[in-house]
Amino acid sequence: MLREAILIYRSELAVTLRNKPYLMMGMIQPVLYLVLCGPLLAVLVTRAPGTPAGTSWVDLTPALIVQIAATNGIYGGYILLSNLRNGTLDRLRVTPVSRTSLSLGKALPSVTLSLIQSVIILVLAGGVFGVSLSVVGVLLVLAIAALTSMTIACCSHAIVLKLKNEDAFSSLVNIAILPLTLLSGILLPITPDRAPTWLYVLSRLNPLAYIVDISRASFRETLPLVPTLMGAVIIIALAALALRWNTRTFQTETA
Repeated sequence: MLREAILIYRSELAVTLRNKPYLMMGMIQPVLYLVLCGPLLAVLVTRAPGTPAGTSWVDLTPALIVQIAATNGIYGGYILLSNLRNGTLDRLRVTPVSRTSLSLGKALPSVTLSLIQSVIILVLAGGVFGVSLSVVGVLLVLAIAALTSMTIACCSHAIVLKLKNEDAFSSLVNIAILPLTLLSGILLPITPDRAPTWLYVLSRLNPLAYIVDISRASFRETLPLVPTLMGAVIIIALAALALRWNTRTFQTETA
């Protein structure tokens, strides 16, 4: 199964690497977020009472990594739509490759791109903006980015296989991505002392918020037991469920 997944992964990654405009924007996007959003957030945070200096970069950097991981996962859905149109998926359907290998192999390119972009953000944050980086914090954030990208990619693939329509998929993404992003606290942390009670409660219903929280805690190397365990359980469980759902959808929709 692993060999099959690696073969599919290499094939899908080669297709992705041929998309030069996407790769260029993918490399520029994290730089723009950090350069354009970081200074503004720094000013806003320094004006907030009781906020330590330098907190903005520590909050923004890991959150941007999670956002980019999610974006790459969504892009994987559009690649699968292209596979449906050009008949690539039909050709894979008649092969004896396991559907688990197919699911993994098609999701892993999104993980690879996410890790590359995450490294760019970390190098820029540490080298240009003076963010303090530790080996443990970097490794944990990269692991979170990989699991997040895998989860979103598997969900995108499953939804695409169900809808089989680019317009419907795009509409669903546009409807879902905005509230999920805003309620995750990616740009501004949603905490009880900063947000209205109703907004904080809504954010706690968003699984992405726990992923952002644990990524920030990993970056600071302040990992309180209960929130850390909750975040780890959520991200691992979501990744496992998404992979299972995607594998099951590949079995039923490409049978």
